[in-house]
Amino acid sequence: MKSNYKKLGEVIRKVNIRNKELNITNLMGINIEKFFMPSVANTVGTDMSKYRIVNQGQFACNRMHVGRDKRLPVALWNGNESIIVSPAYDVFEVIDTEVLEPDYLMMWFLREEFDRNAWFYTDADVRGGLNWEDFSNMPILLPSIIEQRKIIKEFNILEDRIKLNNQIILKLEKTAQLIFQDLFFDSENTDSNRKVKLSNYIETNPKLSLKKNAISTFIELNDITTTTMCIKGFVKRKFTGGSKFQNYDTLLARITPSLENGKTAFVDILEEGEIAAGSTEFIVMRAKESISPYWVYCLARDENFRSYAISSMVGSSGRQRVHEDYLGEYVVNEVDFDKMNDFHNLVKTIFARVKLKAIENKKLSMLKMIFLLKLAKAGE
Repeated sequence: MKSNYKKLGEVIRKVNIRNKELNITNLMGINIEKFFMPSVANTVGTDMSKYRIVNQGQFACNRMHVGRDKRLPVALWNGNESIIVSPAYDVFEVIDTEVLEPDYLMMWFLREEFDRNAWFYTDADVRGGLNWEDFSNMPILLPSIIEQRKIIKEFNILEDRIKLNNQIILKLEKTAQLIFQDLFFDSENTDSNRKVKLSNYIETNPKLSLKKNAISTFIELNDITTTTMCIKGFVKRKFTGGSKFQNYDTLLARITPSLENGKTAFVDILEEGEIAAGSTEFIVMRAKESISPYWVYCLARDENFRSYAISSMVGSSGRQRVHEDYLGEYVVNEVDFDKMNDFHNLVKTIFARVKLKAIENKKLSMLKMIFLLKLAKAGE
């Protein structure tokens, strides 16, 4: 091992401060993308005094399922207010920030090579836990603190551009949603009081032909975000089953907690006429004739529609799903097709701009991955 490598255990230490006074109520989890997110766990009747406190500049991680997920969910908390995490999580901090910058450590955790090493160290349990001793023995390359800060600055330029694009995308989507609400749900603008079933305007899981074992674009549930229409990624693989869809379809997560979290996407990444496949946990929503596909997506994001979908979930606790037939029973105002045409023309440019920003973010994310690949050579 080179002299500028150290074991993680030499530069970090565990922190174990419990929420004994119950002063902190902001409960967070960590997603597979290594970000903190609001927890959706049912905490009714739970003793929150046992939960661990995470302060600014500290890390939390969940070592329990690394073998299953092939990633270590770990994140750095940079918020001004302290948070709490599950007592099953570890909380740790950098021992000396003049030796190791927390942001540099987080960058190290983002590397694919780090996750491969973490997976290699997992135990024989079916889910594959990573014990703390093995985690502590994993290596980290430590360039000088000056070099670390230079690397962080360069990396943050990419990060900040992606964040700015994401903010623009959120504003664009909000604008489309406001236009949708104004034209179709504002009582002053709704000419007809007649109600009809949604099945008049959309079809769910439309029939498409895709030969078994044909190489096709495949989209996982993890490729769908909770906040925007954008699809983060895909793979090319043999088709063995699952949902089938094309451009201009909307993908709605049908399983808990993905539906509650807001996983919904608008498909616009395929070639013309291409048929793609995806998780069986999607419901594909397609606009019928004279209905704008953008209307379908905006409806899928509508709070009332989502509440209806969530209320209709069936199955055992933790594995509940929406049945597609329920969605067609949802009641909406009868559509004025002149307004539908106006809506389509108004938001078409909004959706096109979102697509351009998403493409830019994918290119920036590729640059980030190249940057992280080079990180291991930074101090050699």
